[in-house]
Amino acid sequence: MAQTVLITGCRSGFGTALALAFADAGWNVAATMREPNRAPADLSDRDDIAVLRLDVTDTDSIAEAVAATQERFGPLDAVVNAAGFVVQGTLEELALDDLRSQFETNVIGTAALVQAVLPGMRERRHGHILTFSSGAGLVGMPRIEAYAASKFAVEGMSESLQRSVDHLGVKVTIVEPGVFSTELGNSVVTPKNPVADYDPSAAQAADLYDWTPGDLAGAARAIASVAGESDAPLRLYVGHGLDDVRRHYRNRLDEWQSREDLTSTTLGEH
Repeated sequence: MAQTVLITGCRSGFGTALALAFADAGWNVAATMREPNRAPADLSDRDDIAVLRLDVTDTDSIAEAVAATQERFGPLDAVVNAAGFVVQGTLEELALDDLRSQFETNVIGTAALVQAVLPGMRERRHGHILTFSSGAGLVGMPRIEAYAASKFAVEGMSESLQRSVDHLGVKVTIVEPGVFSTELGNSVVTPKNPVADYDPSAAQAADLYDWTPGDLAGAARAIASVAGESDAPLRLYVGHGLDDVRRHYRNRLDEWQSREDLTSTTLGEH
């Protein structure tokens, strides 16, 4: 019997590629988006894909999409939190409402979907929650403080969740994509009052990370291949940039070690 997955953010980019990859792998797919009337024809023309409305900032629409998926295909075996957008700007440039909106979609929206599906997964002792982080959730990039903060939050929330649900037969995977050619850049929110003094900071980006676009269809297939697996990884990196991430983590270890003598003064008597 085919397994069932619900995927958010399927109107374009990763969401569309994931819906097709899961369907090609034999899954029943609920491809959700805020405006189903704008769904790609590739999704609408398949019997194994149901295009449904879901806005991660609207808990009623989440409940309706989950119910519609279960009515058509049966219980959910997996969910993929792929919806998200980017707010640009340094902290000084950011409007706090944009920062709140960034977290409302990327973090609170993810939590809302997990809350909607976790009771059923817990009851069945079966399920897989896959949530998109980003290379910016691993390496702090200049001038995207809000986006990086939201993805670092997703990392922590998902890692903690994995430790909470593993004994219940529910798996958690954090998908960490590098750069891909998608429509994500088309929805970027930019500062209304940019500060020119920060312009030079953007020059760091080229040395921080590999910005070569990856293979979107290949990444979607890789993600679908681990979904539902009993040995699914907590973290799955896709695309270019993993060597840069390793470099930044080595730098963190080196920095801790460089001040380990100072750290030792904070341990107290034993």
